[in-house]
Parts: sequence; C-alpha cells; structure tokens
Amino acid sequence: MSRRVRQRVEEKGKNKVDSPSDRVIGDEDLAPKAEEYVDWTSLPYDSVLHLFTRLSYRDRASLASTCTTWRSLGASSCLWTSLDLRVHKFDLSMAASLATRCANLQKVRFRGVDSADAIINLRARNLLEISGDYCRKITDATLSMIAARHEALESLQLGPDFCERITSDAIRVIAFCCPRLKKLRLSGMKDVSSEAIESLAKHCPQLSDLGFLDCLNINEEALGKVVSVRYLSVAGTANMNWKVATDNWEKLPKLTALDVSRTSIDHIAVSRLMKSSQSLRVLCALNCPFLEEDKSFSSNGFKGKVLLAQFTDTFDGIASLFADNSKKPKDIFSYWRDLTSKDKSIDEIMRWIEWIISHTLLRIAESNLP
Repeated sequence: MSRRVRQRVEEKGKNKVDSPSDRVIGDEDLAPKAEEYVDWTSLPYDSVLHLFTRLSYRDRASLASTCTTWRSLGASSCLWTSLDLRVHKFDLSMAASLATRCANLQKVRFRGVDSADAIINLRARNLLEISGDYCRKITDATLSMIAARHEALESLQLGPDFCERITSDAIRVIAFCCPRLKKLRLSGMKDVSSEAIESLAKHCPQLSDLGFLDCLNINEEALGKVVSVRYLSVAGTANMNWKVATDNWEKLPKLTALDVSRTSIDHIAVSRLMKSSQSLRVLCALNCPFLEEDKSFSSNGFKGKVLLAQFTDTFDGIASLFADNSKKPKDIFSYWRDLTSKDKSIDEIMRWIEWIISHTLLRIAESNLP
C-alpha cells in the first residue's frame, strides 16, 4: 500500500475508492488544467448582434466571414439602417457589395461626387435621409436620378461646397419625385427660380426646413408661398430684395426661425420681420455689414423673440428660449444636451441654431484665410 494514499477497501474487497479527506496532493494535481473549449458561434443572437453594432463596417464584414451563422447575423437589417461613408472610398463596386444589405437603409452620409453617383446603386428604396459633403461637381442628372430612385426621401442636404452645376430643373424633379420631403438644404446654386420654389410649395406639403445658402439669386416672392416652412435660411445669398422679402415672409404662418447671415439685410428689414411676423422666434443675422453699421439700432424692443447678431449676446439670447433661463449658462449647448426632460420644439430650434451658427463660422473662417 502506498504511503501517500490511504485506501478504503469495500466489504467485498473488489472495488477501491480513494477517500477525499485522506488523499495527499500529488504532482499530477498541480498540473494546469486544460481550458474548456468555447464555441463562440453558440453565443445568444442578441449578444452577437450587439457586438456587431460596436464594430466598423470593415470589421463587421470580417467577422461575418467567420461562419454561416455570423454571416446571417451580419446581414441583419437593424445593422444597416444608417451608413456614414464619409471616411470610406464609396464607389460603384462598394455600392454593389453593400446593396444586398441595404433594403431597409434609412440614412446615408457620403462625401464627393463619385459617392453621389454610387448612391443610386445601393438599391435602398426606403431611404429617408441623404447628406452629402463636398459635392461641387454634382449635376442635375445625378441629383434627379437620386430623387427618382428614392421617393420616400424626407431629408436632402448637399454642402458646404458650392453646388454650382445644380439648377432649378433639379429642384423641380426633387419636388415632383419626393412628396414626403421635410428638409431641403442646398449650397451655392447660381439661381433658384420661382417655378422651382413653387413646385416645392405645391408637391411637398410637409416641407418645414428649407435652406438655399450662398446662392446668387433667389426668388423672394416665391419663398413666401411655401406656407409649411418653419426654418428658413438664405445665408450668404448675394442679391436679395429685402422689401419684397419682408412683404412676403412676414405672412408665413409657421415661420419659427430665419437665417439671413452674411447678407445685405439692414435694420429696417430686421425690425419689420421681428415685429410683423407672429410666429417668428429666432432671427440670425451674423456678419451683416449694413445692420452692424447702424449704431443706433437696438434689439431690446423685440419681446419674446431672439436676434442673433454680432452686437447681441448670443448665449443669453439662446438661453432665453428655455422656460427656466434664470441661470443662463455660457455653455448653453452643453446645458441643452444634458437636459433630462426636453421640449421637442426647443430641440428642433436648438439643432437648427447649432447648424446655422457652425455654417456661418465656417464661411467667416474661409473668408479670412490668407
């Protein structure tokens, strides 16, 4: 009998069983145990799906190639409702490889005219939002094709580069093909005709956010017919007849915020719009030389309305939009984001203000380059 192990013999003396209490640890017990095999493919569906949401598009594709199960998970529609392709080379071949996953794609952001051409090949018929950066060379043909392929479109934004090749013809196509359009923002058009604007007013009854920025000519009277508009920006537009503009825009029944930054607007037009428009709450007139030259002009007479200009306190003005504005924090945008209970209408105004201020600052910075 071994000295290291005491044994207990059963009654018949045939079966031998080690007694746990009497056993002495041997060298074999000190050896590391082999790790148990983990089958990653057997993880719960929800866990793997959450893992996919944390990955880049390239990593998703790599992980999806692991096995059939994960390939199926990687193609789940909930992973492909939104695409931000600005940092990727998005061309026709990439669009073709993504097309099978984009049946339920709702939002896409891209950069460059080549990417704009490739958008059509995604076959995302349910696309709701399109946002393109640096599309200077985009043409009427490309924009018209995008509109024709995406009839459910609700938001279309192209900028901040000037889209000089886009004409009013493309706007008419957008109006006719996208009746659910709610937001349209275009930069750098040479001319926006009355026919194009009236087409938007006629065919897009839900259009509430309209921006024609840095254009040469806009028909001011036609803009007064877009009665659904709540947020309007004509920032940087060169040739504006402010008498015609105020005559028509002050009657817009839902106009909540107006951006006239970097234009030739003067104190007469500003005063009239602020006093006559019943719905207007915010007027942004940053970097407007004619308005700033009049030292006698005061913005204190517009009770319940906010004028954002270089001679006003921007943060105090924005803070006054909130119900509890006693603190008036200087970092009003952080204050707004940290609010636990938010007002939907204030949220819309704040997002719009954030956009128009950032766009104006970008243009001012560009004009100051050596």
